[in-house]
Amino acid sequence: MSASVTGFRWRARWLAAVTVLMLACGCGFHLRNWDLQETVESAYVESASRHDLTEPLRRALRQAGVTLAEDAASADMVIELLSERQQRRSASVSGTARVTQYEMIYGVRYRVTDGDGTELVPSQWVDRQEVYSVDRDNIVGSSEEQSLLQREMREDILQQIMRTLAAVAPKAESAG
Repeated sequence: MSASVTGFRWRARWLAAVTVLMLACGCGFHLRNWDLQETVESAYVESASRHDLTEPLRRALRQAGVTLAEDAASADMVIELLSERQQRRSASVSGTARVTQYEMIYGVRYRVTDGDGTELVPSQWVDRQEVYSVDRDNIVGSSEEQSLLQREMREDILQQIMRTLAAVAPKAESAG
């Protein structure tokens, strides 16, 4: 290949990358954040029992600019974590009847009300499923992979809940 053809391809790729970057900047694209402080002044997170998502949800709300209320009566929004389910089952088995893959399922049932008790989000389940392989020669690695997937599934469900809160949050009233 000649140097002029290689140089042309490099310039064409560079021009395409710059064009994509300019289009992304020009269209108003920005990374999503959960800035709820304009629409929700305070929130209360209530959980029926020890719930793995309670503290991460409180932390996410604080990071979104929401003040955590001391009780449900003084909150603009109440997020109730009603129940949680975790399940692991075999997804595939080898010819020697050994599990080669597991399917993990993690789900949270929650509901959201406003300060007056009006239901903003009815009781609903948010579920996440993942399959991972078991390496019998590296049990520690397989165990770490399971732990990592559990954290990722929890984070995905937290993000789904935060997206829902952003969508149902009462819009800030604009001053005339």
